Amino acid sequence: MTACPVCLQKMQASRAGVGLHHIECRQCGTYFVSASVLGKIKNAEFSPRSRANFSGWLIENQGFQIDTRNIDRLLNLSTPSFHERADKALLLIEIGTPYAGKHVQRENSWVSRVWCINEEELTEILQYLVSCARIEKHSSEHGLQYKILPNGWAHLEELKSFGRDSVQGFVAMWFDDSLRKLNDEIISQAILDAGYKPHRVDQREHNDKIDDEIIAQIRQSRFVVADFTGHRGGVYFEAGFAKGLGMEVFWTCRRDEIDKLHFDIRQYNCIDWESANLGEFRERLTNRIEAVLGHGSYNQE
Repeated sequence: MTACPVCLQKMQASRAGVGLHHIECRQCGTYFVSASVLGKIKNAEFSPRSRANFSGWLIENQGFQIDTRNIDRLLNLSTPSFHERADKALLLIEIGTPYAGKHVQRENSWVSRVWCINEEELTEILQYLVSCARIEKHSSEHGLQYKILPNGWAHLEELKSFGRDSVQGFVAMWFDDSLRKLNDEIISQAILDAGYKPHRVDQREHNDKIDDEIIAQIRQSRFVVADFTGHRGGVYFEAGFAKGLGMEVFWTCRRDEIDKLHFDIRQYNCIDWESANLGEFRERLTNRIEAVLGHGSYNQE
């Protein structure tokens, strides 16, 4: 047992292959880190906020592999606003609530799950939810417990309706020249065929930080199409962020790279494709979007 390089809490580590460590941490959960960047994490000059952001992102993206392609992004994550973290806390309580009216036990892992620096900050966020009459606090022999109140259930409904009226589909993929045809002629057209407007951000791979514009555009979208061909860190970030918002994500990958998907992604029904049969892929993607969301109302001019 030793200290997690991210949150400094107790963890267990084991080898997961050549140059790869498997980490199980009480705060950050399960993740993988390559030996080539482990030293960079340990030697990074973390502020308490950066450390909290890093841990919070990992707990929301279990099984993620940290390597040279994504470490700079993880070291420079943007901090969610106070109200966004309050929403995370409310959603966390909902996950643990088996039925309305049930109290949920506060746990140590909530610090990371709500992207907090420490227990004091978590308490402040939970107290805000109490003051808004979204939750009720109860002290028991086992510690603090919380129950969602009617106002909290109403706010949860508002959160889950986010983006419901949007006709935009955000495209997360590696915008390498070799894949431009895939986006221009296949993915974007499949989104249009389903009645939605595709949106892409071609230059985002050149940024060291997650661009605020990307976050804003995902928030304004109805869904995300994430193609993992090339296994770019940005695609994993964007798909994970969308899932955190409760947004539909349509997973795609070139067939010969399916086995390289991180294991936490493999549980989803990924649409594979081959260069020799892109027409079939376009049709399958359109059908999947319409099957889940229905035909959109966007009319291309």
